[in-house]
Amino acid sequence: MAFQFQINSDVEFIRDRSLLKKARSLSPVLHECKVDHPEVVDLIKDPSKLEGVGISKSDYPLDRPMKKGDTMILDFKDHWVGTFSIDIASVGSPMDAPLYLRLRFAEVAAELSHESSEYDGWLSKSWIQEEYIHLDVLPCRLELPRRYAFRFVEIKVMDTSPKWSAVFSNPEVVSYSSANIHAFERETFEDSQLQKIYDVGLKTLADCMQDVFEDGPKRDRRLWLGDLRLQALANYASFNDRDLVKRCLYLFGAMRANDGRIVANVFIQPQETPDDTFLFDYSIFFISTLYDYWNQFKDQEAF
Repeated sequence: MAFQFQINSDVEFIRDRSLLKKARSLSPVLHECKVDHPEVVDLIKDPSKLEGVGISKSDYPLDRPMKKGDTMILDFKDHWVGTFSIDIASVGSPMDAPLYLRLRFAEVAAELSHESSEYDGWLSKSWIQEEYIHLDVLPCRLELPRRYAFRFVEIKVMDTSPKWSAVFSNPEVVSYSSANIHAFERETFEDSQLQKIYDVGLKTLADCMQDVFEDGPKRDRRLWLGDLRLQALANYASFNDRDLVKRCLYLFGAMRANDGRIVANVFIQPQETPDDTFLFDYSIFFISTLYDYWNQFKDQEAF
C-alpha cells in the first residue's frame, strides 16, 4: 500500500477550555427536511452515465410482495444527508421465520452495480453504506439509527420463508444541514450549464455544513483544515455563515499540539478530539483561513 496512515501516539495536546467553550457556544441548529414518495427504479445500461449505469422507472409498484432474492431500488431524486425509515409488513401465512434484509445507500446508480465483497482498497470497507438486518416481528417501522449520504436506497430480501412475503410502504428520509438551503435566495444565471454547476455546488456545500464543515458527509465526516479553507470561501459567497467558520477555527486553535502545531483534522463525537495527523501545508492553511475570515467579517472578538 503506497499510502501510510500517520500514528503519532507520543504527541501531547493542549486543550484550551476557554476556546472549547466558545466553540461549543457556536454549535449550529440543524435544519430538518423530510423527503418521501420516492420513485421505484431499475438499473439499466446507459453509456452517457458514470460507468455506463443509468436508471429507468420500474414496472413494479412500491408495495409489491417481496420474497427471497427480490430487490427494489428507491430513487429520492436528489442527494440527501440524513436518516432513513420505512414501514414493513408481512402478507400470506403467519410469520414463521425472521425477515432478513440488506439495505444499500448510494449517491449514484453505478454504486449499486458493485458488491462490497469485491472491494479491496486501503480505505476501510466499513465506509460502504450497507446494512444487514434481521426483523423477528412484523409489522414494524424500521428506523435506521445511522446517518447516510445518498440518493438511492436498494432493499433486498435476503430471506423470509416460503409461506409469506414482505411488503414495504411509506419510505422517508429526514435530511439535516446547518445551512437552510430552502430559505436561501439563490443566484440566477442566463447560462443554463453555469446554473447547474452553481446549484450542484451550493447543494454540495449545504450537505457538508453539519455540526462543523465536514470534509464529506459520506466518508470521514469530520473537520479537515484544508477542506475548511475552501468551504469557508464558498460559504462567504453564498450562505455567509459566520458562526460555523468561527466555531471551526476555535476548535483547531483549542486543540493544538504542545509545540504549537495545528492538527490536520479534528473529531467532534463523542467529544472534541484532535487527530494525531499533521500536514505542514494544512497547518499553514490555518493562517490563510483566519485571514480570509477577518477580511470577510472584521470580527475583532475572534482574535
